[in-house]
Amino acid sequence: MMIRSWWLLSAAVLLNASGCSKAPEAHTVRKVTAEDVRRDADKAVDTATAAAVQAKEDFELRFKTSLAELDVEIAKLREKGVALKDDASIRWNEKMADLKAKQKVAGEKLDELRTSTGEAWGHIEKGAQSAWDDVRKAVAEATKEF
Repeated sequence: MMIRSWWLLSAAVLLNASGCSKAPEAHTVRKVTAEDVRRDADKAVDTATAAAVQAKEDFELRFKTSLAELDVEIAKLREKGVALKDDASIRWNEKMADLKAKQKVAGEKLDELRTSTGEAWGHIEKGAQSAWDDVRKAVAEATKEF
């Protein structure tokens, strides 16, 4: 019995010395107010808006640069077309008319993109991308043919 008491006494002393006998500290929980929620929601909206504006500006720059590069390729095609005769000249004129129409649509999409708001540009992005793809495809076909 003495050994057992000694063991219990030793365990109690060790637990007390290690701080295990202290009661857990009370945690204070701060209540979330409607103002906290509004402030956090405003921050989230501001962050999302800034991200949308940045994405729009990045896309607009890439789109503008790509159209400028295609303009250079189209100018080269026009130079080639000057020397064409007969049926080749007729096909070239048809291709160039089609290309010019697609280039116009892409330019209009770029203008739409420039004037769109950061949040609304996502709707315009698909149409702009499609117009750019059409111009690029038409240039590739014309380059291959002529």
